[in-house]
Amino acid sequence: MNNQNKSEPLTEGGPTERQAPSVSRRTMVEGAVAAAAVLALGGTVKAFAGETPQLRPPGGQDEGLLQGACIRCDRCRAVCPTHAIGVGYLKDGIINARTPCMDFRSGYCDMCGGEFLCIKACPTGALTSFDPHKDKIGVAVVDEDECQLYGVSAKCNAPCIDACEYEALYLDDNGRLVVDEEKCNGCGACEYVCPTSAYRSYDGTGRRGINIEMKGTSNG
Repeated sequence: MNNQNKSEPLTEGGPTERQAPSVSRRTMVEGAVAAAAVLALGGTVKAFAGETPQLRPPGGQDEGLLQGACIRCDRCRAVCPTHAIGVGYLKDGIINARTPCMDFRSGYCDMCGGEFLCIKACPTGALTSFDPHKDKIGVAVVDEDECQLYGVSAKCNAPCIDACEYEALYLDDNGRLVVDEEKCNGCGACEYVCPTSAYRSYDGTGRRGINIEMKGTSNG
């Protein structure tokens, strides 16, 4: 197990806090419009919500509550010490634009040592309580086409296993990476440190050997 301080990013340099904009009338109106869109569009909302469900910060797993209460104020993203919270874009679906989404290419969720700064910073209750031992942001999924442990060479020092604080990753008898879905809470540390990105930066696929996904979906 990696003994690295989990309150610090896995890369060099300490976390820095980004300044959050003040909540304006405009952002409140945007939140109300998004909530109205979810209710009004009914069966066609999927097309407006994008093809892939968004991974939300801790406490944002109730999608209906988040869409209705989030005012796009950016406060959760601003206080994230590991820079793991990003925002949705129009390509992610109209109603997801500027809502908080996990960005495991920029950081991972260390749960703030149980403090959950993003939840505390949320002024509307769009982010509620979260238990990292019971609740899930998502689940790690091994992409056998990308994971270096599944190729012909099958050579990787598996930094993902060391990065996982919850012991949700291990190697089977054949040296292949396996995810214990019961233990995995989707913190994203494994995806963040996966070295596959060094190779895939040339072909633009964006995939890594292990990726956090909503359970029951696949982006492969």
